[in-house]
Amino acid sequence: MNLLNHQIPDHQKFNGGFYLSIKKLLQQKLRDFFLPHHQKLESDLQMTFNWENGR
Repeated sequence: MNLLNHQIPDHQKFNGGFYLSIKKLLQQKLRDFFLPHHQKLESDLQMTFNWENGR
């Protein structure tokens, strides 16, 4: 895409919610499902993301 890197300043969280935890099995199924999509995105953007800490 030939875009320049841009630093995003720290931002304040607005309207943050409280969410119940999901079951470990469901969490793993979702990780497995999205893994190829995450890998393709990282490859296309030539960037690495920390998907485990997605909050």
